[in-house]
Amino acid sequence: MRVRKINSHLIHRATTVKLLIIQIGNNVATAKKGLLIVEKWGQGEMEQILHMDSDIPSVYFPIGKPSDGGTCEFATRKCIEYCPSGQTINEHERYALNYFQKHNQDEIFLKILSDYNQLSSISYNAKMIQWFTWGDCPTQLIRKVAIVMLLLRNKKIPQYGFTRNKMLWEIIPRSDILNIGLSIDNLKIAKQVSIDSGKMTAHPDFNSGYAEMIFDGKIITRCNGWWCIVQRTEEIRNSDCSLCLIEKTGCYS
Repeated sequence: MRVRKINSHLIHRATTVKLLIIQIGNNVATAKKGLLIVEKWGQGEMEQILHMDSDIPSVYFPIGKPSDGGTCEFATRKCIEYCPSGQTINEHERYALNYFQKHNQDEIFLKILSDYNQLSSISYNAKMIQWFTWGDCPTQLIRKVAIVMLLLRNKKIPQYGFTRNKMLWEIIPRSDILNIGLSIDNLKIAKQVSIDSGKMTAHPDFNSGYAEMIFDGKIITRCNGWWCIVQRTEEIRNSDCSLCLIEKTGCYS
């Protein structure tokens, strides 16, 4: 679930191109070599399931209803209406979905683990995985996605994310390094479901652009991807999922 996000892996790529241009200067031969590096890097990126959402290795699936080629099987009208994706599907998202559809859970796990090891080795990248920055888990992939999440948890890799697939959400247990929030548009229902389940729910505030993370019937934090508001202290700080993991707050409460 995202109330506000952009395809940050494209920004990451543009930044890399800019840095290469700065580095290669006016030397034509070096420039051609630099552009070749960018091209090869882009091709390698296409072969990844994980892509960067700011500094977080993330799973992007195609947005939209299944009838339109998307994975938002359980999306509400408001969810579709306010989705910040621009209602477009790119090749990275198609690649990730296709990989899940055509490979078994062990192959998917090893592929994501490989992507994660590569991306998390960069010092400024977060050491965690975010699920469904775009898109969601369709019914046909519940078993695979659940098994992969649990295999990654066994590797002690922190994970968080949001889904409207209640069956997937019910399967995944709450733990200190794995929390998947069930997105519910009605705040009262979201609070009650969190009480009944003892797990995280998420309420998208479409007007403010914030998502509210709820545990045990209480809003713990409000986050829009840029800013995070700690509800208990009303502290407003930069959205930093690594800090939430350390402090055991937000999605890692």
